Amino acid sequence: MSWFSNLWATTIGKKIVMAVTGLIVFGFVLGHMSGNLLIFAGPEVFNGYAHTLQTSGPLLWGTRITLLLAIPLHIVSAVQLTRLNMGARQQAYAKHEKKATTPMAMMMKYGGLLLMVFILLHLAHYTLHLTHPQFATYLTAEGHHDAYRMVIEGFSDPVYVGLYVLSMLALWGHLDHGAWSMFQTLGLSHPDYDDARRNFARVFAAIIVLGFSSVPIYVLITGGAA
Repeated sequence: MSWFSNLWATTIGKKIVMAVTGLIVFGFVLGHMSGNLLIFAGPEVFNGYAHTLQTSGPLLWGTRITLLLAIPLHIVSAVQLTRLNMGARQQAYAKHEKKATTPMAMMMKYGGLLLMVFILLHLAHYTLHLTHPQFATYLTAEGHHDAYRMVIEGFSDPVYVGLYVLSMLALWGHLDHGAWSMFQTLGLSHPDYDDARRNFARVFAAIIVLGFSSVPIYVLITGGAA
């Protein structure tokens, strides 16, 4: 792993790690959002999808292990790059007592903190069943986990739905700015298609966030009724 240590020791190396792990997260959120949208197809389809995921051991655990590695690396590289940037600015502008920051930088910083809190709560809510132990006991007629009922009951709480949607807005900023930066870090920036790259980042972020948010809003408004 010396090659990774050497890569990690450089600023460009941290940027590459952040870009690659960001790409992994982008792929996950796209797949996760697509699966969530199956809630609109009804309990049979959604529970079938959930059962397929739960019984696909290598795929399920491969995804979990990849994310357990990618997300911490993404966070650590982001924190270290931010500190390096702040240090560089303080040296360049040593005479200034107060440093200005951009709205995007603020949104990425505090939005990232909100997303970390939300991810932990979401895992406790739906995956580990720590906040709602009864979710683990919900079964379908076939004896499989009733994921549909779990989701419907979970999104019947307006406070949780509000936090969910707020977190998705934070995710919007991350995906928008992150996709743009990722392409640049990976050397995919060119004046001829930078506008297309910018538009792709915006559209991708909008689709993901609207897709995720549509499920809890739908459940809260309709109670999950078909």
